[in-house]
Amino acid sequence: MLIFSLLKGVPARTTKVVTVGGVLRREEMDIVMNPHDFKAVEAADFVKRKVGGKVTAISMGPDVKLTPIMKPLYRAEVFGVDEEVILSDRRMAGADTLATSYAVSLGVKRVIERHERALDDLRDSIKGAGYSDAVRIKAKGLYDANLLTNRVYSELAAAKDSIVETFLKGKLETAEATRLLEEEKERIRRFVVLSGIKTTDGETGSVGPQVAESLAEMLGVDLPHVTYVEDFDIDPLSLTIQAERKIGRLVQKLEIKPPALLTIAPEYSPRAPDPNHLILARGNSYKAKVPQPMKWTADEIGAEPSRLGLAGSPTIVGPGVDMGRAPVQKVVGRSLVFSQKVEKFQHKGAEYGPFERGDLANTLPTEKQEEFRNQGIVSEFSLAMLQDELFA
Repeated sequence: MLIFSLLKGVPARTTKVVTVGGVLRREEMDIVMNPHDFKAVEAADFVKRKVGGKVTAISMGPDVKLTPIMKPLYRAEVFGVDEEVILSDRRMAGADTLATSYAVSLGVKRVIERHERALDDLRDSIKGAGYSDAVRIKAKGLYDANLLTNRVYSELAAAKDSIVETFLKGKLETAEATRLLEEEKERIRRFVVLSGIKTTDGETGSVGPQVAESLAEMLGVDLPHVTYVEDFDIDPLSLTIQAERKIGRLVQKLEIKPPALLTIAPEYSPRAPDPNHLILARGNSYKAKVPQPMKWTADEIGAEPSRLGLAGSPTIVGPGVDMGRAPVQKVVGRSLVFSQKVEKFQHKGAEYGPFERGDLANTLPTEKQEEFRNQGIVSEFSLAMLQDELFA
């Protein structure tokens, strides 16, 4: 089973909206994992331990900022994520929830299609090469790439009855082997997507449902979604999901079948999986983790540029403020501002900073202002800087 966990990097400080258009310049900020998304990782881990499969984390943003905060998730409790995909492209910058959901959905779709193509390649090898080592070589390559489950091919001592090994021993006809691979393709399409209920820099809670709607359209399937899930369980055989959520004073218990999407509430606490399903879960699982995050651009996911970033964002955002600091006034031609980020520093026994690009530098001692001027670290606030702040 393919299990997706949607993650987002958010500013470490409460909010920093630096343009009238509401665009967050994430490449200039200290980024942390959205706190609500850790629940999505916990939920994804539970599903993997209950039914098997692998957990793929997907995020969108500058890869240089996201890679450091996503890598530790490989070691997250209990098993952590197995693969990570970062959607990183300047054309995706400034996206609202609609453009974000579109790009993320294409990322999920590409992961699904990669696994379907692997099964198609193996099927074609079986049809063309028959009972030969060429089939085993093909299967091993796909298995090592983490694209085949242990049920299809495995090097585990406890998984001797894989489809490929059974076929190569002459216990399966070609037609039966290809039929079983087609069933595996159907299982690929029975995926589940987990996300946090909202992000701390947006608070809309709409990306999860929008991803479900977008994926349903792209894949041509019904894709139910349940928000604010506080508890859920999944049947290892039927894959039916029993979800519970609380809306106001109403408690709802819902039954859905994958493909499906759940947004996980902060109150969620994962259950302990039944050990009786361990063998089944192992068969559904993949070889190992892929420790290096994959970076995909807009072209690699087949995105339409007009639906990405600012161009694909119909939302109009009003002026924002930096909640971490008091309001300041900058005067063109008179105010001194930092032209780059400066960490804390000491000067004559006093501590200053840290400073962000665009912060006022007038409060610094005169000699320090001159030093920074000579180094190009500070400069006069110009009309071009004002236009950049207002209109990005």
